[in-house]
Amino acid sequence: MSSLRPFTFASAVALCSLLAGCSPFSASNRATSLPAPKHAQPVREKHVVPRTPAGQSVSPVAPVVLGVRKFPFPFQAMLAVSSDADHETLRKFNLAHEFLNSTSMTPMGRGLGLDIADSFFMYNGSNIPTYTDVNNVPLKDELTWFRGTSSQPYAASVLNQYIKDGWIDTLHTYGDFSRVNQSQTVFTRALAARAIATLRQNGDFLTVWTDHGNQSNVDNFGAYQPTGFDSYQQGANPWSKYYHTNLLIPYGVKFVWADRASDVFGRTSMIYPIVLPSGQKVWGFWRYTNSGYTVNGSPIWEWTVNDIPSELSTQHLQQIASNHQYAIIATHLSANNNYWPFSWPVIHAFQYLQKEQLGGHILVARTSRLLNYNVVQQYLHFTVLHTGNRSVVDIEGVADPVFGWYVPTLNDLHGITFYTNNPIQTTIEVNGKPVPANLLQRNTTDGYAPSIGFKWYAPNTTNYAIQAPGIK
Repeated sequence: MSSLRPFTFASAVALCSLLAGCSPFSASNRATSLPAPKHAQPVREKHVVPRTPAGQSVSPVAPVVLGVRKFPFPFQAMLAVSSDADHETLRKFNLAHEFLNSTSMTPMGRGLGLDIADSFFMYNGSNIPTYTDVNNVPLKDELTWFRGTSSQPYAASVLNQYIKDGWIDTLHTYGDFSRVNQSQTVFTRALAARAIATLRQNGDFLTVWTDHGNQSNVDNFGAYQPTGFDSYQQGANPWSKYYHTNLLIPYGVKFVWADRASDVFGRTSMIYPIVLPSGQKVWGFWRYTNSGYTVNGSPIWEWTVNDIPSELSTQHLQQIASNHQYAIIATHLSANNNYWPFSWPVIHAFQYLQKEQLGGHILVARTSRLLNYNVVQQYLHFTVLHTGNRSVVDIEGVADPVFGWYVPTLNDLHGITFYTNNPIQTTIEVNGKPVPANLLQRNTTDGYAPSIGFKWYAPNTTNYAIQAPGIK
């Protein structure tokens, strides 16, 4: 057997949009100090062979593996809906996700069967005088694990189940700590410790964190500065009594939205490394939050549920499909205190998104899945070995510049796809171990080449809605 060194630099430039979605001169490629992946090395001429004609099942020569496809076949883009838990109640949450995630008949129409996960709070420490649902439901009845900031469970059993079912994948900080007087807070490190211990005990491990609220939410982190507006973010400041990331990151959080506005809809990559004041490293990620900026530089926010038609506009969706990009839209699915959480324009926008997925253009994935895929696809290392007339793609590891080198699990590899001129005679291994055939799929050409890859997650359209007496 011999090791294939597939691809010249010139070829990489020509195929960039499909294989990598960016120029080889992109900032992401320049920024890493890691060694160049082996699949970026020049081809040995003796390995270059003619392509197998369509329909030929066996060729006397080993296939040529051409590189990693940007997105799972047949999709040209990937999009996540990242919803913040503000004003969440069980009633609104159920209505929203029955429609978005299941294929049941719902009050807003037939469910769409999309993979959209939400966020949640562990605590409610807000004293803002407002309502959170129809019939004047007070903010104290916002959907949270604990009642207030006590250790008394409120919606704990419901939230625990929704995490396991995949309807929740994000911590929207530890809780809603927004106060009328933003110089005050009820957050403590002890609340963080209890929250993490509780999640561990219940087997609930979340990898995504999104910052929340006003300056009373001192547990926010990722954008901390010693002076200025972001100085209130104390979660990663080891000299602060509110320091908690030495608990949170070992627990398993890998990705943080660091309260950063962005009017960029599609991106080649959604992730960027953050070094915290504590010296810890974590992945930051971008969300589309605003349509632009005022003359004074303030964001023109576009992240309420009523903004969904603008966020999911035909122009935006065509843009990411044409440019082979990721997108994560920020929203607040439960923010409206209306009887139905979605208006007709919002329903139609989500229906159009479903059409784009069914047409094989845009894959809709929960935020945690998109971000994990982004890391693995971007930093994957592999070699190609030849034996007789077969080629073996051997996945060696992921050179993650934030959390370090690791050998991916089979679960990490959902959707990873390799272009090859003959998928029938191409197989995949992980660190020398063959991948079970039922986890792989072989694909016809997408206009560039055929491919072989890991299947994406099987659709789960079960209606998991829970009715819980005493929970609003």
